[in-house]
Amino acid sequence: MKRALLVVCALAAPAPAKGYKALAVENQLGDVRIEGHDGNGIVIETHKHAPDDEGLDRLRISLVPDPDGTVRISTHADPSPESKPVPRSAVSIDIVIKAPRKARLDVAVGSGKLEVVNMDAGGELDSASGAISVKNVGGELYSHTVSGHLSIAQAFGSVDAATLSSDMDLDGIAGQKLVASANQGTIAGRRVRARDIELTTTSGRIMLEAEAGLKSHIVVSSLRGDIDVKVRRQPQSALIVRGRGTKVDLGAQTVGQGGNWQEVKFGSGGEAGLVELRASLGNVRFAVIQ
Repeated sequence: MKRALLVVCALAAPAPAKGYKALAVENQLGDVRIEGHDGNGIVIETHKHAPDDEGLDRLRISLVPDPDGTVRISTHADPSPESKPVPRSAVSIDIVIKAPRKARLDVAVGSGKLEVVNMDAGGELDSASGAISVKNVGGELYSHTVSGHLSIAQAFGSVDAATLSSDMDLDGIAGQKLVASANQGTIAGRRVRARDIELTTTSGRIMLEAEAGLKSHIVVSSLRGDIDVKVRRQPQSALIVRGRGTKVDLGAQTVGQGGNWQEVKFGSGGEAGLVELRASLGNVRFAVIQ
């Protein structure tokens, strides 16, 4: 049966006097994309998919603005007649939202993709199996997914990211703190400039390229996975590196064997930064880069 498609564009209710402060979205029926803009209003574009017109009519989207500056957006599908059941996979609602940059986010999806670009107030992003992609965001960001790929690029606030069974890509994280964990999956971090960094996997490799300064603290650990860390050390600052794993290479020190801690110090002056690398059943490699 041919799929029907309906595209609806709607302008949200006028913003409160002080503008929208928060955006709460729940869409278990499809994708969500949020784009920040400099205005105060919210524009919503919906794409509804169903096998026929009757199926389209059962797809609903609600928008509820609160006086406190929060707008809530949710989707649902009315039950189909018993004589004509429609599989859940046959219907979907994809949403594109243009929202004020300063609005804080609270967004949840199921198997659909979740994309956020150009937002400044952080928030919470959750998915079950859908991929999460975030680019050019500020504020404290909490992002969690069960099995969807997680990608965060150009984040200018503290980041807390977690997955259960998927890979994670982190690029250009510049907040005060970065905490990331993956139960089964690889964590790849590039151009990370957070002062406090904590990356953890149970079964998965960790690759990190970061910048370390005065009093910086980097902890990278994996139960069953290799660790490869490269750090750019700021001039006139010292760095203490400790490593433990099946095989350990700390760059300036002879490669060691066994499970004992090894330590090496780079540079002098100021309060030394600290890097701790632990791989219970994996190899550890560290290098200072220019």
